Amino acid sequence: MDFFAIILFLLLYFVRVHDWVPMLSGLNIVKPAILLGAFGLLARPRRTPPWKPMHTPHEWVMAAFLGWCLYIDPDPYNTFLDGVFPFTAYYILTSYALNTKERLEKFFGWWCFCIVFMCLIAVLTDYGIDITHASQMIIEGQGRLCLNTYLLDNPNSLGHTAITALPLLYMMMMYGGNFSRILLALPLLIIVGICVVATQSKGAYLCGAIVTTITLLMGRKAALQIAFIAALAIILPAVADMLPRMADRSELRRDEGVMGRLMAFEQGLTTYNTAPAGWNKFYANFVWEHEDVVKDSHSAFVRVGADLGPTGLFLYLSAMCVSFRSLLRYRTDSLKLERCRRVLILLLVSFIVSGWMINRAYHTEYFLLIAAATAYHRLAIEHIRGIEVDFGEKSITERTPTTSEFAAQPEIQDATLVLADEAESSPRRKFWNRYNIIDFGIAYAALQATVWFWGYIIDNL
Repeated sequence: MDFFAIILFLLLYFVRVHDWVPMLSGLNIVKPAILLGAFGLLARPRRTPPWKPMHTPHEWVMAAFLGWCLYIDPDPYNTFLDGVFPFTAYYILTSYALNTKERLEKFFGWWCFCIVFMCLIAVLTDYGIDITHASQMIIEGQGRLCLNTYLLDNPNSLGHTAITALPLLYMMMMYGGNFSRILLALPLLIIVGICVVATQSKGAYLCGAIVTTITLLMGRKAALQIAFIAALAIILPAVADMLPRMADRSELRRDEGVMGRLMAFEQGLTTYNTAPAGWNKFYANFVWEHEDVVKDSHSAFVRVGADLGPTGLFLYLSAMCVSFRSLLRYRTDSLKLERCRRVLILLLVSFIVSGWMINRAYHTEYFLLIAAATAYHRLAIEHIRGIEVDFGEKSITERTPTTSEFAAQPEIQDATLVLADEAESSPRRKFWNRYNIIDFGIAYAALQATVWFWGYIIDNL
């Protein structure tokens, strides 16, 4: 039941049927889903070994981040009820419900399904089958594709969401898959591509290029990586010139949309350095053609920085940094865990790139990603130590992985033999489970890089 609840979260976040089905319009099913998930966690069979609370660096950072959000906000009570509490529930329920590698893999399978399904709905809309009643919005957007849902009611939002389906489809269906799954993935990739192009989102094109490049390079030998980079350097510029709204990129700073964003970025940086506004409260205000304009930040990082100041942005980045550290540090011989590890890396990279072009600072996606990374951290350590998971009353047992187990999946054998040797020589060695000075240094460097890039965009875009 707990796993069903977090899949329901995914459907509520990405598909949002209650936004475009008239009989479900206005239906509040978020809180019932939270209650269902909490009941499922309490009622499910006992797990051996149990997962202790606050036993990973991710949990400590997330607790500090949410606590800071309340501390700095001028209205902490309403902020807790309307924002912090639901996201805290999403994080806790997801990180504890994904308690097996099978569940973690299925979670990303459902994630992939949700995005591909919405891409299909969008493509049908572009061909006249308007399921979400978005035709008027598309006309007002000068023909750029969008959907009539809370998350995807903007072409840029749809484009940045749809582009993540490319690495998801590759990793969930093509990586380590059989021939039939690869054939099934190809038409789905085409649907996603059509959807992204129809949004005419320059930011989505850029994000897609970066994530696709990383997807193709990940796990390859150096010679293949060099060949891929050389090929992409030739192909991508040619493809970019054929995409809508990409023919003339030389006068980008004169674009009215870009000018508005730069003004919002500049005001956000001033607010970041002087008086943070509080959770989800920053909006840029300026005069444009003799009219007062109120504009969103159009960036997750600008929004968090302007809302929560240096400490809040530091903690926001820290959660992503410790997630990356888990994913890069703990590589296993399990095909399921390796697939999930790569998916998480790609989704986090996509979230960071998109975070400079669209504002999803406090969206469910961020908390679900950190929660999934927390679950991966626990599952990977258990797998490396050879701990067998049980949901009855059996005691904890540890085993040393055998050579045949590693040899069974040769495509990731080289990346995990070191872990096998470590497990064999010291099966009870200590693992990284606490936020330490290294994590602080990484996050501080990320903060400085973020603020520098923020200023660089203002000065040079």
